[in-house]
Formats: sequence, structure tokens, C-alpha cells
Amino acid sequence: MLTYLHDIRNKLTLISGHTALLSKKYGEEDFIPIRTNLVRISELINDAYRHLKQEKEDSLLTYSPEEFVRQMDLLTETVELLFHITFQNEVRDFKSNLHFFTEFNIGQIFQVIENAIDNSVKASATKLIVRILETKDYCIYEIVDNGSGKNSVNPDISMEVSSIIPHGIGKEIMMQNMQSIGGKVEWTRRLDYSGMIVRLYFPKKA
Repeated sequence: MLTYLHDIRNKLTLISGHTALLSKKYGEEDFIPIRTNLVRISELINDAYRHLKQEKEDSLLTYSPEEFVRQMDLLTETVELLFHITFQNEVRDFKSNLHFFTEFNIGQIFQVIENAIDNSVKASATKLIVRILETKDYCIYEIVDNGSGKNSVNPDISMEVSSIIPHGIGKEIMMQNMQSIGGKVEWTRRLDYSGMIVRLYFPKKA
């Protein structure tokens, strides 16, 4: 449930930002009802967080290398629709001659990818390169951005009511979701310091 509350808060932040921009263009008064409802929804999220209880994780599904590529390509195309940022999708170019399978839950991995890209957007990235690499033990979903590495969200378009959900919880969700499938997530600066690289490690199984 915590992951859903976090995702809802992210969407509200985006809506709030668009509302602020439109209100400057068309007039503040017409957007008062929208702003009021955004504040109320934020308050409800805070109330839900206070009463949060641990829930059982969804089951994992098994994928062959070809199926893994198809699923990750589909997830990439889906998340591309959510963000105003240029994608260079190289996922479908991946080919493996090894026989293995991977296990994961689509919903959990989508949340991981969405959070990773949300962080890139907040760091003022304008372009992402997304691809799949592999090692002996892992398939790696790699996201390379050209952002600053720092959160640069404009305070003028942030939520009017501050959230009690910790802001670092996005990375925590990413780590927990990857750990639930026996994998891991890794953040590193690009060698030329022109952005960040996020790598999602999916364990291979015989």
C-alpha cells in the first residue's frame, strides 16, 4: 500500500504543477476548486499513511529471455507516455544466447522504473537511454540520463500541503521491490559527470 500512496503523491505533484502553470496563463480564480481538491487529496493520503498496515506482496511470474525483453520493452514504452522527456529505447536490441529465466512482478517493476525516471525528471534530465545488458548472473535494465543528479523541482509548482511521507521513500521502494525478486538496484554517476545511471539487476535462474 505504501508504494501506491507514494505513486499517488507523485501524480498529484504533476497535476499540481500543470495546474499552477495553467492558472498563471488563464487566471488563478478559475483553478481554486482544483487546488482545493488537490489539497484535500493530499490530506487523505497523509491520513492513509498514518493508518498504513503491511500487506502481502503479489506473486512473481516467470519469463524466458525473449519474454523478459518483450515485457521490459512494453514497460519502457508505457512509462514513456507518462513523462515529458526524450527516450532512446534500445531494450528490444538485446539478444542473449544463454538459457535462463527470470521472475518478477510487473506492477512492482513498473513502480521501480517509474520512480527512477521520476528522479531523472526532477534532476532536470531531458534525455534517457534505456537498454538491457547482461552478466553471468544478471540481466541488467539500465537507465542513463543527462540530468544534474540533484532534485530541482520548482517550489512554485509543488503541492500546497507538505506530505508526511518521507521524500527518500522512492529509492527505498525501488530497493525493496528489487530485493523481493532477489535482485538489486544501483545508482552511479556517469564518468563524464553529465548525468546518472540506474541499473536494475534481475537474477538469472537455470
